[in-house]
Amino acid sequence: MMIREFDETLPYSAYEQKGYLEQDFRFFHIKDHTNVDIPYHYHDFHKVVLILGGNVKYLIEGREYELLPFDFVLVNRYLIHRPVIEMGDSYDRVILYLSDDFLRSYNLLDAFDKAKEIGSYVVRFPGDVSTSIYEQFSRIEQDIHKEKEEYAGELLTRIDVLKALICFNKACIKEDFGFKPEARYNRKVIEIINYISENLSGNLSIDYLADHFYMSKYHMMRVFKNETGYSIHQYISEKRILFAKNMIMSGVPATTACLNCGFKDYSSFSRAFKNQLGILPSDIKN
Repeated sequence: MMIREFDETLPYSAYEQKGYLEQDFRFFHIKDHTNVDIPYHYHDFHKVVLILGGNVKYLIEGREYELLPFDFVLVNRYLIHRPVIEMGDSYDRVILYLSDDFLRSYNLLDAFDKAKEIGSYVVRFPGDVSTSIYEQFSRIEQDIHKEKEEYAGELLTRIDVLKALICFNKACIKEDFGFKPEARYNRKVIEIINYISENLSGNLSIDYLADHFYMSKYHMMRVFKNETGYSIHQYISEKRILFAKNMIMSGVPATTACLNCGFKDYSSFSRAFKNQLGILPSDIKN
């Protein structure tokens, strides 16, 4: 396994079709000395980022976090996000990509579930806890370097990934520390995002949303785009398609998923599905 097979610093168009994870997990340690510009995007898997150095912010679904070394960023699958790196500063981080099935099979989704529940995606531990988890991550990196030479090398890597995840989840679910860093956000935009997420099968027209939130529709659209990087229409469409994809994968007929995620007819649903995911609804296997 290479540590940097999939380069997150590439322009999004360069890895758009790789926005999925074929393995249970992938590990990267990346340090950039040149400026990188990573646009808003999402993944079909969960992600943990350990910040080791650099002046960096993380923008996740309308929230902006100022990060410090040894902050952990949790990005649940399908959340729209991007890092913003200060010009001229190096950016050093460890990244762990984790498939949803892998985490579910070991009941290790607690940290991501808690992040979603409280609406905070950055964890800042006391120094001794951060050091312990960092050492676990470093062990994974060492495993990967000698994987081919070691007896059962891939299995040893897997074991150490599980150990690191157990340690990380245990730390995250403690009540006395963890999800404390404050995020800058526009309250109205967060309310709109939450409403969209809870009503993907309902009426989400611009006029309806503007009336519901007592805003001028033009002001609402401008503020939403400024805070999230997405137009409201684009955001709703992508969330609906991802919602439909999950339904189809769980065995729901594509025509039913089409209606349940707010599309009026199958042809427009199929076209939007193809444009976003590169495949037709009928191509998905349960």
